[in-house]
Amino acid sequence: MISTASFGLALVSLWGAGIVSAAPSLTLSTFGPASVSDVSGLKITTSIKNTGTETLRLLNDPNSALSTWETDSFHVTRAESSLVASPALNFTGLRVKYSPQAAAKLNKPELFTVIAPGATVNITHSLASTYDFSGKGGGAGKYKLKSSQRARTFLSIGADGTITPLEATEDKIAEVAVSGRLSGPKLQPSAKGAAQASGSFQQASGISKRALVRGCNNDQINQILTAADRANNMAHGAHGFLRDGPWATRRWQEWFGGWDQNRYNLVWGHYDKIRFNPPDFLYDCTCTDEGIYAYVVIPGHFKEVYLCGAFWRAPMEGTDSKAGTIIHEASHFPEYAGTSDHAYGQGACRDLARNDPNRAAMNAEWVDHLLI
Repeated sequence: MISTASFGLALVSLWGAGIVSAAPSLTLSTFGPASVSDVSGLKITTSIKNTGTETLRLLNDPNSALSTWETDSFHVTRAESSLVASPALNFTGLRVKYSPQAAAKLNKPELFTVIAPGATVNITHSLASTYDFSGKGGGAGKYKLKSSQRARTFLSIGADGTITPLEATEDKIAEVAVSGRLSGPKLQPSAKGAAQASGSFQQASGISKRALVRGCNNDQINQILTAADRANNMAHGAHGFLRDGPWATRRWQEWFGGWDQNRYNLVWGHYDKIRFNPPDFLYDCTCTDEGIYAYVVIPGHFKEVYLCGAFWRAPMEGTDSKAGTIIHEASHFPEYAGTSDHAYGQGACRDLARNDPNRAAMNAEWVDHLLI
């Protein structure tokens, strides 16, 4: 006979087990055609399934598999090689400034994807312009199309508004045999964010500044010119801080981890190349995506910065600011720094500095935080 106390303990144990099993979870699978004879038509599908027991409300982070933005979401390697040892194909797409906190606060339905327990969401991605099958590591043959860790890390919004990273378990990986035409069309800026990037950049009438603009009204031009000047000052300030010796300071450790001379040289070089240049950039105002601050196209559109809806709501300086956005996007250009978007937001950037300081030094988001 089971005692009342034992039965109660069993119920508590089962209840606890239920809590554990109810933890949010996702799986991600990647599907594609068996073969293509022209990479211009290469499209793959990511299938995201909610394998937990709770409905998930996920941000449409442009670097996640939920987004169709042509960001660096995949690790494309030769199928016959180890995914670790094989070099990934060169990325030729978009680098985007995005703030999960700002998107969550805006709370617009188009900025989220809701997935019920057991439900699956399928997203189609075009790889025609985002990976170079004709360059280093490329050529005819079979490729594995594995989602990047960044792409399979989703940002879940809780009932209280908290943002929690949730990494999906990778289930299936697509394999595609590529032959024939190995070069797809060059990615055009007008492909994303409802941009209408046509015509040439023009110097605004009556403006003595060097910046060129396209599709911008007078108020936007004034904001751009002010932001470009502030960005220039920000770059000079960061350069001065680094020049004067940041070693052992809390600020350095917070954003770049422990002291390392090579990492210092790398970060200092980034700012050294960027300073003086923001007033010379070309600014396009035709992107209307409310969740995105700005983006650049890598490579081939050096100094062109495409400003989107979130940029105009941002403060001039500070975290997720107009000036910070310009420096953030400038750091993506290979000619300056060639940074990536490994993490967004102060909390995620601090974690990156603690856990992987070398990646933190190549993360574009530090420009928003270093002098704040």
